[in-house]
Amino acid sequence: MYKIFVDDKLICISNQRAYEAFCREFREVNAAGGLVMATAGTLTGASTGSQKEARYLFIQRNGLWDLPKGHQEPGEDIRATALREVSEETGIPLERLQIASEPGLICITDHCYKRDGIWHLKHTWWYAMELTAAAGNPMGASLDSPALTPQTEEGITTATWVSPQDIPALLTHAYSSIPEVFRKENTFHGE
Repeated sequence: MYKIFVDDKLICISNQRAYEAFCREFREVNAAGGLVMATAGTLTGASTGSQKEARYLFIQRNGLWDLPKGHQEPGEDIRATALREVSEETGIPLERLQIASEPGLICITDHCYKRDGIWHLKHTWWYAMELTAAAGNPMGASLDSPALTPQTEEGITTATWVSPQDIPALLTHAYSSIPEVFRKENTFHGE
């Protein structure tokens, strides 16, 4: 089943041929981003006992909650796109981000939008990512660290770490494809 998000609507296409025909009607663009997880220990430098309390990185873009993502550059590997875009949109140094070995790729979402009178179909590769401790700084960053710097020229006003119990409320005020990322991600169950 192929799901295509158009604003607050969902179009479902059941077979590959129909999906490919649908795609040909649009200017296709590729993008990638990440669902970045950090343990409390990575964020605060606390002992391993508190590292089980995870936080997820969210941004607020144009008044809606989102995950960091962006367009693929010509010749760029899609995984490199995901890491670069998360870094650019949040201010996290690239060397502090890594794609998780499990699950790695969470899903690919499709989103239609109109720009300059032309309909686009954006295919976004979503990767599970982890925040790593800073080199030479085993304490990591704090939750209130000014290191999270929203990329305002992209309409991003907030970059913040969110606890799992707060995510369901954010998803009610998120872009329509973002809940799909969480539905596909294996470790988050909206509890």
